[in-house]
Amino acid sequence: MAETKRPMMPKTSVAVVATTKLSDARRRVLDQLYEPILGVTAYSLATVMWRQVTLAVDLKAELTQTDLLTLLNVGLPTLISARERLEGAGLLRTYENQPDRLPDLIYELQQPVSGEMFFKDDLLSVLLLEVVGERQFDRLRRAFLPRALKRDQWHEISKSFLDVFSVDERMIAEPPKMIETTKAAFKAGASNAQSITPEADDFDFELLADLLKRSYVDLTDLRQYRQLIINEHLLYGIDEPEMARLIGETTNLTDNKLDSSAFKRLIANTYRQESSAVVADKTVSESKGSQSPSEKQQEAALIRTAKQYDPMSFLAQVRQQQGGYVASGEQRIVEQIANKQIFSPAVINILIYEVLIDLGNSTVTQRLTDTIANRWAQDGVKTPEDALASIHKFKTARDQPRTARRRGTTQNVKETLPDWAKSDYQSKRKKAMTESEKQTFNAQLNELKKLRNGGDQHG
Repeated sequence: MAETKRPMMPKTSVAVVATTKLSDARRRVLDQLYEPILGVTAYSLATVMWRQVTLAVDLKAELTQTDLLTLLNVGLPTLISARERLEGAGLLRTYENQPDRLPDLIYELQQPVSGEMFFKDDLLSVLLLEVVGERQFDRLRRAFLPRALKRDQWHEISKSFLDVFSVDERMIAEPPKMIETTKAAFKAGASNAQSITPEADDFDFELLADLLKRSYVDLTDLRQYRQLIINEHLLYGIDEPEMARLIGETTNLTDNKLDSSAFKRLIANTYRQESSAVVADKTVSESKGSQSPSEKQQEAALIRTAKQYDPMSFLAQVRQQQGGYVASGEQRIVEQIANKQIFSPAVINILIYEVLIDLGNSTVTQRLTDTIANRWAQDGVKTPEDALASIHKFKTARDQPRTARRRGTTQNVKETLPDWAKSDYQSKRKKAMTESEKQTFNAQLNELKKLRNGGDQHG
C-alpha cells in the first residue's frame, strides 16, 4: 500500500466512493465474518462509510476527517489505524488527489467477498480461526455452507438453454463487437480488484512435489492449496522438507486429500507452543570480532539477524531468551502486520525488537505496535536500515529538550542488542531455558534497564 505523503489532519477533505451498493448478502459477510478480524472501530468505520455512500444517488459522499471522527467518536490516530485495517482486509482502497485539487483523499469502498470466497481465502480464514477459535469458526462455516440436497433418488428432467431458447449459431461462433467489448470491460474491472494474496519466489514447489511423491498425498489435489502453502511459508519461514512433513501429517489417508483446516491448526499450534523449533538448526553466521563492537557494527549485526529470520522465528527466539513463550495474541498481531504487506519480514523483525528489547515491554501489544508501525509507514520505512533510522530520528526529537540531563547524548539501540545477534552466539538445539540461563538473562536485562534511555516511550 502506498502511503500518503501529506499529514493527516481533522480538516482533511475526503470523498467516499463505491462502484456498487452493498448487497444484503455481502453485508451479512461483513457483519459475521469480517467484523471479528477487523475489530470494533474498523468495522464501525466500514459501516459508517457504506451508510454515507448509500445516502448519495451517485454513491459518492464528500466530507472531512472531522465528520468521520464525530460519527465514530474516536481520535485521529485511531481513525487512521482503523482505515489501515480496512485496507489490509481488502475492503478499502485509499488514493491521494492532485495537490491543487479537492478532496484531498478518496476512499474507494470494496465489496466484501462472498462467504464461500472468504473461507477459501487462506489469509482471511486463518485469521478468523485465530480470532474466534475453532468452535465459533465451525458455527460460522456451517452458517455459510450451502444446504446439501440428497438428489440420488431424483431423476432430472430439466431442459437445457438451447432446448428452450433459439440463438443464431453464427453469432455464437462470431460474437458481435458489442458483446466482445462488454466482456472486455467486465474483465478489466475484475483485474482492478484489490488482491491480498502474496507470492514467494524463494519456495520451490517442484522440490515440494518431489518430496511428497513417496507419500500418500494427491499431488494434483495439492495445487489448490498453493496460496495456503505460500502464506504459511512467508509467515513462519517453513522450508520445503518441513512443509512436506506437515502436509503428510494432515493428509487424510482414506482419500489422500489434504485437510486444510487440520494443516492450519497444526502449524499454528506447532509454532506457538514449540516456537523455538524453527530456529533450532539456524546459526547466526557473524564474523568474529571484539567483545565491544562499535554502534555501527552492532546495528549491522542486528540487521543481518533480522534478514535471516522470519517474523515468527524471530519473535520465538526473543521470547525464549526472555524465558517466556509466544502468546496467541502476540502471534495474531504479528500475523496481522505481515498480512498487510506494508513491511518486509526483516522490518517486522526490527519492530518486534523495538517493542520487546529496546523498549523493554513484556508483551507485543496492539496499540504500541500500531503506533510504531504507523510512524514507520509515514517515514517511508522499507528496509531494516530505514527502521533503525526512524528509531534514531524519533529518539533524537523526543530527547532534544532533555539532552543536557541525559549525558549529552541520545540513547541508541546498540545497548540492548540481544545475545543471539552477537558475533559469538552459537545456535542451540530446541530446549527449555535452564535456571542458570534464566538468572544470566535476568541479570543482563537488569543491566540494560540501567542503560536504557527513556525506555517507557514509544521508540
